[in-house]
Amino acid sequence: METKHQYLDTYPISKDSEKLIVGTIHPHDHLSFKVQFFYGNVMSIWTILSDAFPEQLHKPLTLSGILRFLDSHKIAVSDAIRSCQRLNTTANDSDLIVTELNHQMIESIRDSKITEILFTSGFGKNSAFKLFYVDILKKKITAEIRKNKETILDGNTFGRPIKLTILYSPSGAANIGLSKSRIYLDSASKYQESKTPVYDFKVDYYREKFGTNDES
Repeated sequence: METKHQYLDTYPISKDSEKLIVGTIHPHDHLSFKVQFFYGNVMSIWTILSDAFPEQLHKPLTLSGILRFLDSHKIAVSDAIRSCQRLNTTANDSDLIVTELNHQMIESIRDSKITEILFTSGFGKNSAFKLFYVDILKKKITAEIRKNKETILDGNTFGRPIKLTILYSPSGAANIGLSKSRIYLDSASKYQESKTPVYDFKVDYYREKFGTNDES
């Protein structure tokens, strides 16, 4: 089964963008998505950002609302894969066989104002950061990058330094692992009265990572 990306060419990286979200590729059955856009299948990242910025990204979530939010915060969205084969119908990155990487993204980033790229998955075989850093940029993931979940690219690649940050996954399935992580445990007392402590932590985390332009 071949999946071809439906949104990369329709929603290119804007020259005015200052931050960039990078994933892998959307699930195959895009016609069933709640919104015809990146992460439009389960909407987890947009739900988190709506709870982080309720005055800027209103519910119910719509494509026009998401696009307005991204534009006002100067955030672009892209993916590391343009096309792939799938071993089965799941959305798991481990079931992908990459047939074309999104090398065009490099020139788009160079022509933008992006100073930080945020990845929705990290170090697995077909994870967003690994595909971008190793397969596209041909760089090596160090122990320090694995520990810190971030690094700074010097100005040689894009003409300016760019921070690379691996986000805690927006997926609800990742909450179990996050609940055992040091970063969450160190701040768990803040959420002890919450009915959804891990989710509330993630909302605060995304608010910190995506807060730009005075949150306007």
